[in-house]
Amino acid sequence: MTMITKRHIFSAVFAAMLSLGAVSAEARVGHYKSYVVKQVQRSITPAEAKTIARRYVPDGRVVDIKRRGDTYIVRVLKKSNKVVDVKIDANTGRVK
Repeated sequence: MTMITKRHIFSAVFAAMLSLGAVSAEARVGHYKSYVVKQVQRSITPAEAKTIARRYVPDGRVVDIKRRGDTYIVRVLKKSNKVVDVKIDANTGRVK
């Protein structure tokens, strides 16, 4: 019959603490991953798309905005009465 010593108890407690710490660390990493996914999936708003279009055509006036899939199409009327369609990526905000 084996005898349980303080050393055995200490080893068991230490192993349990390590395993709980690993689970806790994994939970934190999982939370971080979900945060990153949410940030990546965020898309720009129509107001932000209008602002981007105004920067791209500074002398124009936004007359229409539509979203088709991952693209905003912002129609801008320039002072010269020309219509410019600015295509903006809805995920990144970059002009296409």
